[in-house]
Formats: sequence, structure tokens, C-alpha cells
Amino acid sequence: MPTRRTVRVAEVLRKELSACLHQSLDLEGMLITISSIELPPDMKQAFVYVSTLNPDVEKGSALTLLNRNRKEWQSTIGRRLGLKFTPQLIFRFDDAIERGDRVMDILTKLELHEEPPKTEEE
Repeated sequence: MPTRRTVRVAEVLRKELSACLHQSLDLEGMLITISSIELPPDMKQAFVYVSTLNPDVEKGSALTLLNRNRKEWQSTIGRRLGLKFTPQLIFRFDDAIERGDRVMDILTKLELHEEPPKTEEE
């Protein structure tokens, strides 16, 4: 269970990292968003879950670009936050949107195959 401190640090990391992503020229036109950031209690790593709104973007190429800029962003965030240790950024692709779409498709199909309720007269 996350502590209040890890939740606060994760939120500040998300805000600072989103500013770094916004300024990056490498990611222009990719529409990458930060879904969430998870920090273990020791705060040595930060698991950054990202997703993209552009279906044409390849997950592998997006993660490669993010990892290429990771160290620069870590140092920038470290200077801004003034933490004793800056967490190592570990990027992972968040499939929650795709899973949600798949669940909605299944529910829609179930509704289409459902028989209408019978009345008492029938």
C-alpha cells in the first residue's frame, strides 16, 4: 500500500515529467500521456505507465524514444525537486485503454445476442 509520501512524490514526478515530455522535440506528434506513476516504498525506481492517443504509434519505438531521454529527464527532475535520490525512471506501456475497449466490445456483443425479456402474456 502506497504511503502518503510516495503518493505525493509520484504526483510531483508526474507533473515534472509531463513538462519534460512536452518540451521534448523527439516526441513531437506522438501524443504520449502519462497514465500513472508507481513508486515502491524505497523510491529508488519510478515505474512510469504511458499510453498514446495515436493508434499509429508503435509501442516499441515510443518506449525507445522515452528511454533515450530518460537520464536527461532524471537529472532535470532531480535538480527541480531537490530530493536526496532521484528515482530511476522505468517506462512501461499502459494497456488499460485497449483493455477497456475490449471489455466494451464484449459487453456490446453480449447485449446484441441477448434475447428480449418475455412478458407474462407470452
